[in-house]
Amino acid sequence: MEFPFDINQLFSERISILDHTLVAGRKSAGRPDLQAQIASIIDELGRASAKAQQLTAPITSASKLQSSSHQLYLLQHGQSNGSICI
Repeated sequence: MEFPFDINQLFSERISILDHTLVAGRKSAGRPDLQAQIASIIDELGRASAKAQQLTAPITSASKLQSSSHQLYLLQHGQSNGSICI
């Protein structure tokens, strides 16, 4: 999945664990612009997942994650800019 920004700026580790704060490591802490990009990644992944499962609406979204105690594990695939998968 590709995004119009450099995900390597957001996720310094191959596996990132996100919670209600939408913070992936120290880089995005206190940075609303980076947290907005993380939210857009989560939302896009949720939409793609819903489409793949032929659901009427996404189950995964940034707003749902922010209002829960759940954790989301993201695996960054390779070093290519813009590629990420769960």
